[in-house]
Amino acid sequence: MKMWSGLLSLAMLIVLGIVYWVPAQAKEIPDVAIAARLLAVIEETGATGLQVQMRGRTSLGQVESPAELEKLANSWATELAIPVTSFVFSQENHIVSHTAEIIQDGVQVRFEITGVSINGAFDTYLVLELTGSRESLPYIESTQDNFVKSLSKADFIPQISTCIRGMYNVKMSVDQQEGKILSIFQALQAKERERLADETVVSISGYTKLWKPFISLNGDKMNLQVATHRDSHAGTQITVGTPIITVEY
Repeated sequence: MKMWSGLLSLAMLIVLGIVYWVPAQAKEIPDVAIAARLLAVIEETGATGLQVQMRGRTSLGQVESPAELEKLANSWATELAIPVTSFVFSQENHIVSHTAEIIQDGVQVRFEITGVSINGAFDTYLVLELTGSRESLPYIESTQDNFVKSLSKADFIPQISTCIRGMYNVKMSVDQQEGKILSIFQALQAKERERLADETVVSISGYTKLWKPFISLNGDKMNLQVATHRDSHAGTQITVGTPIITVEY
C-alpha cells in the first residue's frame, strides 16, 4: 500500500513555502545541470528506464477577466517558445485554466495558465511541466533555462522542481532499499534530515550543498528526497526529487 502520493508531496511543497537561495559553493552544480547529475548518480546504482520531469511554477499577479487570462497564456507561450496552437479551456468553481499539451523533441510538454477568482479579479499562475527520457534531456535543460531567464527578466520568481524515476528489476527488502538510497546520498554529499518507511516504501529526505535551491524543514535546509517502492508485480521503483518529490511514488 502506498503511504504517500504526488498530491501529498506537492501539498508539502506548497506548505513548506518559497524556495530559498543560499550562497554559491565552489563546486556547485548549475541549476540547469541538476537533472543530468541526478541521472548519472541513479544509473550508477543500477536503475534502468529512467524518466525525468521538470516542473516550473510562478505567480504572475492579477488580471481582470478570463479574456485577459487567455491573452496572458498566449503571450507567455510565445515568450517561452512553446509551440502551442490552441488551448483547452476549463472552468470549475472559482478556477479558470487554459492548458496545452504537446510533444516537442520527444518531450511531453504541459503548459498551463490558471486564474483563481478573488473579488472579481483573477490571481494567475503559470505552470510548465516537461517529461522525457535521458535522450531528450538537452531540450528539457534548454527549455528550463529559457523559462527561468524569461520569468526572472520580467521580475517573477520561478520555483523549479526536478524528479527522476527509474526501476530496479528485483524486489528489494527495506534494508536493500535503504542501501540504494544511502548510496545516492553519499554520491551527492547529502546529509539525512528525515526518514519514513513501511513494508514496501522507504523515503529519505536530506540536504546537499551541490546546488542552491532548498526548502525549510523543521528549521533545517532540505533539497533532496529519494524514495523507493517495491512493486507487487515487477521490481522496485526509485524516485529522486529536488527540492522534493512532486510526482507519485
